[in-house]
Amino acid sequence: MNRNRDSRFGKPDNLKKLLAAGAEAASLGIAVLDSQTRIESVNASLASVSRIAPNDHIGKTPHELVGDVVLPMGKLHERVLSFGQPESLLIKGQVRNTSEFGYWLNHYFPIKNSSGRVQQLGVFGVNVTAEQASLELFETLATNPKVRMAQASGILDKFEESIRHYHRFLKESFAELACPFTETPRKVDRFRSSVVRLDEEICLMRELIYTVISQFSIAEC
Repeated sequence: MNRNRDSRFGKPDNLKKLLAAGAEAASLGIAVLDSQTRIESVNASLASVSRIAPNDHIGKTPHELVGDVVLPMGKLHERVLSFGQPESLLIKGQVRNTSEFGYWLNHYFPIKNSSGRVQQLGVFGVNVTAEQASLELFETLATNPKVRMAQASGILDKFEESIRHYHRFLKESFAELACPFTETPRKVDRFRSSVVRLDEEICLMRELIYTVISQFSIAEC
């Protein structure tokens, strides 16, 4: 590899520093894939999806790690690598070797070298299973008195809209994080602060969702 080449984030060392700045994010998953979609770098949050140590992800493809749940990503990877345009995708399914069904909102963006060629694929991802589960719960509990009261008062509509807005917020935030920063000396600090703020928003929304869901839970007979 030519260590003098530039990527969309600057030189390779700058890219590594930026990724390291987001390594401690609890809710925001971050990874870099090569042109063959093999993982070059991944933080603990994204690695936790497969329940495999981060170091054991290196050199493997997402399909090798989590199975068919990522099949919809194949064509998207090709488009981002070929056309250099970022894309978002909601993935759903069961991860290999687990019994849990989940949803993940991922944003994929190109990382280019100095000649403008897409060299790598960047990924930001968030587990949005709680959000999807809450919407599905309300749909299946239409006859529940608590849900009917919430619908009548407009509370449920507002909560559902807040989740839809949250999905839009995540996509916009991912896109903003993927954009190159103009002030090179401040790249790492700005990226770290952006990741921290987004991570906090994800945690707060998750707490809200669990709180609301618990209010509508029905005791088993």
